[in-house]
Amino acid sequence: MSLRSIRPAAGASGSNPGQSASGSTGTLKNRDKRDEGSSSNSKRRRVPESCDGQKPCKRCATRVETAECIYEVHIKHAKEELVKQIKEFKAKDQLTDRILTALSEENEKVPEIIERLQNREQYESIVEWLGHPHIEDIDSTSPRISHNSTFEMSDHEMGGGPLSTRWTSVKCDGSVFDHLFSLYFAWVHPVHTLFDEGRFVDNYNNQSTDYCSESLASAMCALACHLHTATGAAGIDEPDFDQLGEEFSDAAIANLDPQDHTITNIQAFAVMFLVDCARGKGLRAASYLREATSALSALKLERFEALEGFNEVWKNTLGGIRNLNVEWAQVTCQIPVHVNSNGFDQVEEYDAAIDKRAWFLYRHAHEEEVEKFPSLLGTTNREKSNLIDLIGEATAMLYTLNTACLKANHILGLYSRFVKWRNELPEVLKDLGSRKRPALPHILSLWILYASSVTHLLRPLLELPGFSNSSVRAVLWHHAQRGLHVLDEKYKTAYTCRYQPVLQMFSVLHLTGVIAQHFPGGVSGVGTEGSGTDGPEAIHLGIEALGQSRNGFPVAGPFQEMLRRTAAQENLLIMPPSPALKRIYRIDDFLDACTRPTYLQPFAEIHTRFHPSLKSQWVAEAATFRFIDSILSATNRVPSAEERGAQSLLDMSGMSIRNLLNSN
Repeated sequence: MSLRSIRPAAGASGSNPGQSASGSTGTLKNRDKRDEGSSSNSKRRRVPESCDGQKPCKRCATRVETAECIYEVHIKHAKEELVKQIKEFKAKDQLTDRILTALSEENEKVPEIIERLQNREQYESIVEWLGHPHIEDIDSTSPRISHNSTFEMSDHEMGGGPLSTRWTSVKCDGSVFDHLFSLYFAWVHPVHTLFDEGRFVDNYNNQSTDYCSESLASAMCALACHLHTATGAAGIDEPDFDQLGEEFSDAAIANLDPQDHTITNIQAFAVMFLVDCARGKGLRAASYLREATSALSALKLERFEALEGFNEVWKNTLGGIRNLNVEWAQVTCQIPVHVNSNGFDQVEEYDAAIDKRAWFLYRHAHEEEVEKFPSLLGTTNREKSNLIDLIGEATAMLYTLNTACLKANHILGLYSRFVKWRNELPEVLKDLGSRKRPALPHILSLWILYASSVTHLLRPLLELPGFSNSSVRAVLWHHAQRGLHVLDEKYKTAYTCRYQPVLQMFSVLHLTGVIAQHFPGGVSGVGTEGSGTDGPEAIHLGIEALGQSRNGFPVAGPFQEMLRRTAAQENLLIMPPSPALKRIYRIDDFLDACTRPTYLQPFAEIHTRFHPSLKSQWVAEAATFRFIDSILSATNRVPSAEERGAQSLLDMSGMSIRNLLNSN
């Protein structure tokens, strides 16, 4: 299997912040370092004191012990020492070869070379005297990731050497690593930017552990294995990527240490969170995210601030983990963990340079041509951070308040800020492109997240007994339709949902569910029955999108079943699953997928936080906040005439909204 080398985007190694499995081995082990073989006497392995590594150790020396004190070096340190020795031996071999070559040339320097050797002069100084350059670090057998641009068509093909044992113990062809990193940087990193791509690549190539580690590299490959799609081409012998994913997960887990408060260990925990989310192991995934967040707060910045580029890497890691915490809290209906990240909404002077870095539409290992576009990653990440602020506030508001104090103006005020965020987006993010050239997938994901977040905020109102307000229905209809339109006509049409982010699947559930349960026949009651996407169409779209994801992400299976049960509950006719894909899902599958038995919000619990005056005050407060204007103006701004039915859909929605207003 021969592939081109992957390359990070242009300028990746400098100051540009950019880049950036759990296997079947069980839950995350909250062990400390002494449990990894650094303990002395195995009969006392669990005692609280630490072994100091001496023979006998201090603890054994101060006690009356008859058993021999046995100290086993941690396998991680043993491997590092072995790699170091191998590099030293290779360097010495190179020095020896250069000296022998000089001796064989029979020039005037031969007598002096012999004299220097007899005087036991260091080989390094002899080679330097001969005029050869200093010996650099031994070339890694890792795949060479270039520092220029992610996938230049002139790139040489890899020779396929195995990845250095410095980075992972998993053995496979070097081109496989190129393929996996290309997938990660195309589909994961732009949505969940947890590290700086350029720094990672530099350290990967140079065997430096400042911004690369075995656990991080292995976790990235484990997640990327879920993105691999077999081409089915004749004559191509591919490895078993499912098995590789498990092996990479095991390699990552073996090197994760909750006591290791380094930036790469934190990043690896965060990537493993995404791996387990993809596998439908949400309960264990939450443990990884919790460890990453705890380690983040325990990181002693003064130890690392002297490292070149640390501020950029720190910003990406802090912001990425904060975003994951808020998104996870939203979809699992819990209070978000606070991660302080002041300043992330500010325009950084290097954002423009990051925007110019290339994003490559990479999907298959043997693609002859790979399109590239300006990534717009600096602007996208900044605006996503602003959106995450609002999502965090909305989630905290719905799930934190323990008394009935949530008033109409609280919800309306926050909704108006969501609309303000949408209206003030840079023009480059507002343009969703045409059918032939849509916006980049991470920009489309941002719009889908926005639409889903508004439904999270407003849907509890529709579920409130005795609350009947057609303007709320109209606004909710508009955002759910808009989100499904972006998913169907933009994302799925241009890229398929095979590579969609794991957390975006939750958005698919919520956008689909609200249409199926509240608008099964489209917009009803005003002569537009069937306009837009109705309930059965929404369920079909959701199941189809999740079906594409299911090819690599097991979690999509339980999600599909949740939508089928929603359809059955609402008496919607949908196509049954094919016999090949049909399986029985139980409550533990749903608990594993989203930590709760359902994707629906706990509406009854939320309603206990509503103030008794919310219903009566809503109409007056809604007029003050110009609630309905938010979608009337948005309807008038829909730009694309090429989108299938988009203009007519939004026109009909706008007409329905005006009629609904007249009926109030």
